[in-house]
Amino acid sequence: MSTVITCPACGAAATGRFCSECGAPVGDASCASCHAPLSPGAKFCHRCGTAVGERAPRAVGERGFASAMPWAVAAIALLALVALVAGQHFARTKPAATRSEATGDPGAGMPSVGDVPTSDRSPSRAPDISKLTPEEQAERLFNRVMTLFEQNDTARVQFLAPMAVEAFQRLPTLTLDQRYHLGRIGAVTGVGKLASAQADTILRQRPTHLLGLILAAQGARMRGDEPTARLYDRRLLIALPAEQKAALPEYEQHANDITRAVEGARGRGSA
Repeated sequence: MSTVITCPACGAAATGRFCSECGAPVGDASCASCHAPLSPGAKFCHRCGTAVGERAPRAVGERGFASAMPWAVAAIALLALVALVAGQHFARTKPAATRSEATGDPGAGMPSVGDVPTSDRSPSRAPDISKLTPEEQAERLFNRVMTLFEQNDTARVQFLAPMAVEAFQRLPTLTLDQRYHLGRIGAVTGVGKLASAQADTILRQRPTHLLGLILAAQGARMRGDEPTARLYDRRLLIALPAEQKAALPEYEQHANDITRAVEGARGRGSA
């Protein structure tokens, strides 16, 4: 006889692996997409971001075609950009190279620093992270992605983002701050499921966590659910005084994110 337990998401009596009322996992359930174990009450898979109850997409590796599509599109766009830059560079240097052959000057036709595309200059390349710890690698890649995002360098954000996501997913456990970083990568690259999944996990561990509420609101807006986003805005404003007194280290690190989110929530009349 099946044991009746209480669903942690909606409070209904449930048997089996999923709640018959809301569909949330209640025990020994796994993600339909990546097969990772699902925490009781989770709305999204903490690893790949697939919504609980969503059918597994057509497989492409372990993540499926749907989750791989944004990175595939980004890769194609990046290749097109590289081809364009290479063609322009070749067109500039070919006449100079011809002059070099005619004059015998081995230095003529070599590109100057100004001729080299910004993406090929060493100061703007991704740092060597091979000697860093896995945690340091993940944080370094996150900081790099955020810097490029602030510079509106969309092509390189999309190029580095998959590496940053994989770096976080290789960590055996994630702190709430690291989950926020992983969710932010999803937010800035248009992968709303990743942002929502990390927000869901953060808020199940600490329902008033400011960064979790901010990320949840962003994820809701990315899927066009403004009413839910405003609910998270209100929860953010209600939780703000007590959480500021808690003074978690990540709140200081992401003070600007919190300030912008609070101002936005108040501006939208969510108080």
